Amino acid sequence: MIARWIDDKLRRMFYHVGRAVAFLPAPFILLPLIASGLLGYFGISKLAISDDLEYLFTPENNQARLDRDAMEAVDFFPTDNVAWGSTARVIIQAADGGDVLFRDDVFAEVLRFHNVLRTTNTTSGVSFDDLCIRVADGSCVVSNALQLMIDAGSGTNLTNINLTFPYYNPNDLKYTLGLYLGNELGGVELGPDGRTVLSSKAMQFVYIISGQWSTWTDTFLQVCSEFESDEITVNYNTYRSLNDELLALPTRVIPYLVAAVGLLVLFSVASCMMLDWVLTKPWLAFMGVLSAVLAIVSSFGLVLLTGEQFSTLVAVVPFLLIGVGVDDMFVMIAAWRKCDVRLPVQERMGRAMSDAAASITITSITDCVAFAVGIISVFPSVRIFCTYAAIGVAFDYLYQITFFAAIMSLAGRRERANRHCFTCCPVLPKSQARNKSAAYRLCCAGGVSREDNPNNSPVVNKDPFLTTILYKYLAPTIVKTPSKVILFILYAGYLGVAIWGCFQVNVGLRFQNLAADDSYVVAFHNPEEAYFKDYGPKIDIVITKPVEYWKIDVQQAVLDKLKAFDESQYFYDTSETAEVWLRDYLRFLNETGNSHAATNKTAFMQILVNQFLPQFGRQHQVTSLKFADFYENITASRFFVIPNNVKTKEREKDMMIEARRIAGKGPVKMVAFATEFIFAEQVVSILPSTLQTVGIAAAAMFVVSFLFIPHCVATVFVTFALVSIDVGLVGYMALWGVQLDIVSMTSIIICIGFSVDFSAHITYAYVSSQAMTPTEKLADAFRAVGMPILQASLSTILGMVVLAFFPAYLFKAFFKTIFLVMAFGAAHGLAILPTLLTILPDCGSKPSETKVADEKNMTNIFSNGHLANNLSTHSLSPSKMQNKPQPVNGAKRSSSLPTDLNRKLGTDNPYFTPEMRTWLKSLKEKKTGIDNPAMDGPCMEVTEL
Repeated sequence: MIARWIDDKLRRMFYHVGRAVAFLPAPFILLPLIASGLLGYFGISKLAISDDLEYLFTPENNQARLDRDAMEAVDFFPTDNVAWGSTARVIIQAADGGDVLFRDDVFAEVLRFHNVLRTTNTTSGVSFDDLCIRVADGSCVVSNALQLMIDAGSGTNLTNINLTFPYYNPNDLKYTLGLYLGNELGGVELGPDGRTVLSSKAMQFVYIISGQWSTWTDTFLQVCSEFESDEITVNYNTYRSLNDELLALPTRVIPYLVAAVGLLVLFSVASCMMLDWVLTKPWLAFMGVLSAVLAIVSSFGLVLLTGEQFSTLVAVVPFLLIGVGVDDMFVMIAAWRKCDVRLPVQERMGRAMSDAAASITITSITDCVAFAVGIISVFPSVRIFCTYAAIGVAFDYLYQITFFAAIMSLAGRRERANRHCFTCCPVLPKSQARNKSAAYRLCCAGGVSREDNPNNSPVVNKDPFLTTILYKYLAPTIVKTPSKVILFILYAGYLGVAIWGCFQVNVGLRFQNLAADDSYVVAFHNPEEAYFKDYGPKIDIVITKPVEYWKIDVQQAVLDKLKAFDESQYFYDTSETAEVWLRDYLRFLNETGNSHAATNKTAFMQILVNQFLPQFGRQHQVTSLKFADFYENITASRFFVIPNNVKTKEREKDMMIEARRIAGKGPVKMVAFATEFIFAEQVVSILPSTLQTVGIAAAAMFVVSFLFIPHCVATVFVTFALVSIDVGLVGYMALWGVQLDIVSMTSIIICIGFSVDFSAHITYAYVSSQAMTPTEKLADAFRAVGMPILQASLSTILGMVVLAFFPAYLFKAFFKTIFLVMAFGAAHGLAILPTLLTILPDCGSKPSETKVADEKNMTNIFSNGHLANNLSTHSLSPSKMQNKPQPVNGAKRSSSLPTDLNRKLGTDNPYFTPEMRTWLKSLKEKKTGIDNPAMDGPCMEVTEL
């Protein structure tokens, strides 16, 4: 199989890399340090955080942008400027939650706030009154509701004007609906007629100025934050508030990153500690974390040097890369411990790298491929994130096999010289330190000498407690039928809840989720969603090309579209909420006896320009029509409709699709647009983009697994685990309050790589085992990678757990999704997949050529007879016959085997009977791996923490 060939080549290559690193470690240590310094200095000096929300969080080349361009090409701009066209907004509520409109005390406080705001000078000495846009009479343009309050003077007086909602037309003017209040009054209680306003729980004011936006908004924010009142609460927002708050997040997360590094250092050191001051590896654990930090600096510097932007989401990448780096470190240390302790450092390093090669290569490739697939995303923020992450994983892999491997070889030299783990000073083994003080024996003595093992009997490392639990107890339990039934029931429950959760997913990114929880932006958007979504933004329906409006079929096409909007559940009745110039004009012609002009171009245009627009349709003159050829032709026109109840992103998306459908059908093609459509596009694209990314990534993972795992059915199981974990992630994250948005899409991409990591580790270890039975194969696999899987999942969770306390949805959502990925990945790697693997046909791989070469090397290295057989001692298998007496060192074994077959021990020789295989297996069951080569023969047993 191609997987076997790749495995052999990979092992050979890493064997030589390991020997080279151990022979001359200095360049492999210095070059990463120099590269990190240079890339970090020159790259990070170009750091500039992107704050373009539209670019980052909406799909590229989406339909809304094209529609906006088409509308602006005919010199039309969005009718509704409340959310995106205003300089600043405030939402005012009564402190007691009651009416804010008609109570005199509350009314007075509202006007007091407005007066303070409009008269406060900026640093340049100007105020809102100096910068506001003015109408013909010289007064500032303010919100309709605010102007009504100013004119009324008190809540009592305002009650007397018989205010109506959503339009107020006090003079019953024809051909106009009046002042629109739908987006200015919220939580409105209406009278029996369904129009008269009885109370309002919130009001929204819009402030628009003509210049000095930055300085005035600074003053605006200061006034709003310092305003105090016992009667009202003021929530505020500006055109740049969300951008500013988003830019502030990376800086605020830096202390959390420092805490994450500290936690991982502590965890790594604790994981590598042993009850022996020579064999323990605290500095090696610390350098493993440092290797990950160097990878972060190098990758960020390189990407920034290419001119790529830095977005807020990228601030999560260091947390991920630290976890990935620590995971690889655990795998390499585990491989080092499995190697025979009597080997010279160079040889031991080569064998350790050979053993770790497949594991860290598979995981690094799968992570890189998953992130590479994310680079093709239509969302720039996801693309930028995946670019940084993919380069970071590549650097982490490179530094693990160079920088960290070189440090590990130095640690091997220290152990061989029996030096203290902290001071690096030579110390005595405990057996030779009996005459030393108690403090010396407790804090200094360690290592092993020949005197500890005078008979050179085969004594081995004692496995860590968790490793023992996994291969001695969990492995035999899993293969039993009752255990499989219980696991199947548990898995069915897991999958059922996950699928149910998938149907509970809320799609779309809420604006308040882009800011910190304690931000004033969040305090503003929450009441906005609660009170100002019953009447959505005005949707412009635009005819961007010249049309012969005086023709009956064109007029009927427009009226048909209005009827379609009336019949849609997503829009209010256009006769009550929409101002349509053509409908108003045709009604005007009928009521003035000029109905004949409706089908005559000359009369149609003359009456429109000279009578209707100047006298009765002034609201249409600038906003609804564009003329050419001295008012002889209409080049473009528009009307607007009002959406009904767009409180959720999903409904807003459906409303947008419905508006486009209606606008695009019929003989007259129109464009439907509102600024909110720009961000609603991400709701349209997020699900198909996520499914496409997951599908491509899953296919890529299958190919990678097929190339590296020497069993085709096992490759299918790995892919199954990936899909299972992804389904669980989506379902459970929805139940945990995480929406399907840009953040969770990025997390799902991360999930693809991480979920394959655990599955590939356990599957590769299982199918590569030389054991005969499923129980023994599973024990082999658990003994080899069970502990690293647990360490990897815990270290990644520790790297992200600090984000659970960061006051922002973006980072909390990342923690939740990564936590779920690690939990589900570990469960699949240690329970679900092992159960499936035990039903495979015999998938044990034959010893590779590399391992045969290893056996020959072992003969040459231990020609003095200390190693009694030629088996490769860094492939371990727990055996039922591990207590079988071993021949004394140097003694010949009696065997009926031909002498020419003696060198083939451990291979599938056809001459072997089952009894002979059992006996040969007992010879192979010799545990090794104690990390102290101070003596030439086997070493004493050492207990690990």
